[in-house]
Amino acid sequence: MISTFSSFLLGVLQGITEFLPVSSSGHLVLAQHFLHVEKQALLLDVWLHFGTLLAIFCVLGRPVLRLVDGAVQGARHLSRPAAFLSGPEGNNTRLLLLVIVASLPTALIGFLFKDTFEHLFEGNLLLLGVAFLFTALLLFLTKFRKVPLSSGGIDISWLQALAIGTIQGIAIIPGVSRSGSTIALALLLGVSRRGAGEFSFLIVIPAIFGAMLLETVHGTATLHQSGFLIPALVGMVTAWGVGILALKALLRVVNQGTLYRFAYYCLLIGGFTLWIGR
Repeated sequence: MISTFSSFLLGVLQGITEFLPVSSSGHLVLAQHFLHVEKQALLLDVWLHFGTLLAIFCVLGRPVLRLVDGAVQGARHLSRPAAFLSGPEGNNTRLLLLVIVASLPTALIGFLFKDTFEHLFEGNLLLLGVAFLFTALLLFLTKFRKVPLSSGGIDISWLQALAIGTIQGIAIIPGVSRSGSTIALALLLGVSRRGAGEFSFLIVIPAIFGAMLLETVHGTATLHQSGFLIPALVGMVTAWGVGILALKALLRVVNQGTLYRFAYYCLLIGGFTLWIGR
């Protein structure tokens, strides 16, 4: 059974690595290795992810409200969707649709391959190290792609949204950073820095909800029977508080155009993981 202190440490780890482009899942695998946490205890993930979801709502409240407004406005203009979306009043609805488009490949990849990748990477530190190095490479490439801070509007196309959603799905691989891969690809595709950062965390909202639903269906009984309620709450609150700080820090880094600096950390952690897994 996981202790409250271990849950606190995992909450700190989740809050930092869910937002910083260094792969939360990869670090949780390493934590499992060093803390000797049983696999059932990692059903705590659903609570930790809920904490980071709350952090997104706190930091990106205005963009999230734009999605809600987009849903309301879109429902009001169902009779003339094409004309509505082409006008400025349809921007929020278009943003909502872009998030939905990006979520489709994420959901498909997660549904088809989540269990496969989890079993493939379980205890396999060599593969985990390679995945960290892939993240490092993707982040480093952004150093050579100069894009503006903001274009003044929604600067993501439907194909770009589909591509970003696809790499978010690939990021179910432990060691491949979800935030790092989605933001890096968006920048490499020419999306503005502010647009890349905000869109990356808007599209993770349905992904986290989906993951929470799956983990809840499969793990709530186990969590309850194992007496994990207090550790789970500690982990959730910790992930929420730390996540707010980490998300603000990352958005500032993205806006400054220095995302590539995280590549050096991923290179180090990837090399370390390969060394201990040899």
